Amino acid sequence: METVQTYTNDQMRIDVSHESGAIVVRFHGKSMLRDPNDFLMPILLRVLGEANTERKRLQLDFRSLAYMNSSTMTPVIKVLEQARVGDGMVTVMYRKALKWQDISFSALVIFQTPDGRIEIQGAE
Repeated sequence: METVQTYTNDQMRIDVSHESGAIVVRFHGKSMLRDPNDFLMPILLRVLGEANTERKRLQLDFRSLAYMNSSTMTPVIKVLEQARVGDGMVTVMYRKALKWQDISFSALVIFQTPDGRIEIQGAE
């Protein structure tokens, strides 16, 4: 049975679920925190560590996020950097149809690895 852990802060909700082959982190609502590191980093580092230990892919799914300020991108970049220098497998999913998501997340392709360990996927 799949369990979902939910974290909330202001207008953002994060759902973490352990699925077959992946740990999925779904972002909902709006992230307008001035310093999202305090809220996001402990969650993201924990799930990255769990994914590495369990040899699962970490999926960061932003497709249901209505808005996020630029400060929110910093913790995401830090997790991608950690995964890139280690042996973590991370997929970032976003909606290309939302202009702000396409602009914000398409820039993360610089973190993609040739072996597919880190993927940035824009969906329509």
